[in-house]
Amino acid sequence: MAIALVNEMFNEFNDPDLSYKDSRDGYTEWFKLSFLVDDGYHKFEDGKRKFIPKYDEELQEVMSNFLNKYQKEFESSFINEKEFEVLDRTKEIVKDLKQTLEKEFLIEDKISLFSIDLVGSWQAFKSSGSSKLEQRFYSDITNHVEKKHQK
Repeated sequence: MAIALVNEMFNEFNDPDLSYKDSRDGYTEWFKLSFLVDDGYHKFEDGKRKFIPKYDEELQEVMSNFLNKYQKEFESSFINEKEFEVLDRTKEIVKDLKQTLEKEFLIEDKISLFSIDLVGSWQAFKSSGSSKLEQRFYSDITNHVEKKHQK
């Protein structure tokens, strides 16, 4: 064996049982992490290059803690951000992920971060809600819900 590229996917729900193939509904956000991994730190199993169990478990724990840290933001779909602030906030989260991996997982000259890709339903722009059409839309929804509750 030699140096290998190891790819791992983590979803916003921190659900290890959710596969990427099963969640391609356009509503799930994923981090695809790619690492350069030296000999002795990876193996080939089930048709896939993986970390050896010790480092796989460490990465799972680091990512679980990281995703839990941002869980409320993921659940709220960055509700407080408007327009391109959503993209700015996503950029800050990715920077934090890189720093977290550097501090808690990577090993100099053995495991290095190659890339972080955002896969799935990451929002890049969110309307500010200031147009008359959008205000009418929200008003129509409110009226519809109120009528349903009056019955």
